[in-house]
Amino acid sequence: MNGWERSVTFRGSGRDDINYTMYTLHTTATERPGVMFSCSDEYGLNVLYSFEGVDFIELLHGKRASRLRSIPVYLWVGDYAFDLAFYNVRRRDRVLANQKASQAAVAMGALLQDLPIRIKATNYFDETLDLPPLDEEVGRFIDVCQKAAELAETVRKSESGK
Repeated sequence: MNGWERSVTFRGSGRDDINYTMYTLHTTATERPGVMFSCSDEYGLNVLYSFEGVDFIELLHGKRASRLRSIPVYLWVGDYAFDLAFYNVRRRDRVLANQKASQAAVAMGALLQDLPIRIKATNYFDETLDLPPLDEEVGRFIDVCQKAAELAETVRKSESGK
């Protein structure tokens, strides 16, 4: 888990710049597809899926934004297949970004339940992703991210009810 001071600058648009703290939790293997969660008070809980090997730290420090386009992606969590959903793809960076908060919540739920995530875009990629291990780093991320804490509580309640 890492904490980052981030800035969004709106040059000449009349909008105020945004400065905020973002926390990240991600897989560390750069040679395989993986996942990165980010959380901030400004933007809530988000997820990036990589469909090729990506260094998430380098991605965060990149100076140029990558053009986004929306593509249909099939998602499986464990044995459960979700309906087709659309994700923003950043081709240059080889990552998918959630478009809805519920998509990030599904990924966090998979992590908290130690379930594999598989992503597939027809004729593009089909990957089962490495997830961060359920360890003290995940606990630290949950402590600083309100939405992750809410999801962790929901998972705890559902597991205790079984």
